[in-house]
Amino acid sequence: GCPGTRGYTLAMSCPPITVNPASLPVGLVGSAYTSTTLSATGGTAPYQFTVIAGTLPAGLTLTTAGVLSGTPTASNGAGVSVTVQAQDAFNCLGTRAYTIKICPVISLAAISTTATVGTAYSSSATASGGASPYVYALTSGVLPAGLSLNTSTGTITGTPTSTTSRTFTITATDANSCTGSRSYTLAPVCPAITVNPSTLPAAMVGTAYSQTITATGGTAPRSFSVTSGTLPAGLTLTTAGVLSGTPTTANGAGVSITITATDTYGCTGSRTITLNVCPTITLPA
Repeated sequence: GCPGTRGYTLAMSCPPITVNPASLPVGLVGSAYTSTTLSATGGTAPYQFTVIAGTLPAGLTLTTAGVLSGTPTASNGAGVSVTVQAQDAFNCLGTRAYTIKICPVISLAAISTTATVGTAYSSSATASGGASPYVYALTSGVLPAGLSLNTSTGTITGTPTSTTSRTFTITATDANSCTGSRSYTLAPVCPAITVNPSTLPAAMVGTAYSQTITATGGTAPRSFSVTSGTLPAGLTLTTAGVLSGTPTTANGAGVSITITATDTYGCTGSRTITLNVCPTITLPA
């Protein structure tokens, strides 16, 4: 029953506490931030969260429950660094450093919607609002045939080769990896093609006849064809536009024919012409 005593010092240590997630979403000026709830592992719940170093971007707040939310009011280039601390039920601590980037609103300029098949086109989807230089990319859809995008300047250039309408999206990425996008629709049109001449000289039965049909507008080479009406018997039209032959039958006041010129890209122009074949008229001696 005799007692003995001894004094002890017991040093208690905290468990390692990890603050999550490992990174935070990028925000956009004027748009509600993707609300993110921070969490912690390794200690004993409940946890309280506070910013212990750095300053949150203007417009954002962090609750003690770990909810980071708000609407950013200013961009911050490459981002700001903040350190968040989690304190558990027994006052044990864990921290994590974050970079929170708020991007500006990056806008792309409208492009010219006037594009003509066979004619050189150039128009720029110039970006503004971010930090230069920008890198441009086609992020959805395809450009009209014959056109290409300069990834350094955002300029669309080339010569359209089809009238097929295309819808596409161009995205500009600035020096801080912030992005802006815009959707465009571009529908190239055919140029006006004029068939010449406007009238043809009369032909005569039994006499050789030859006229060359030409066209202006569009892109050479052009091919020619009769798309309405029928040539007088004995005459033919080559794809090169040579109307020739020896008529065999007169046709009174003439026949109406439509000649169409088709250029190398399939664009067309037509003209309706009256071709008169006269009979051989003999005067008495």
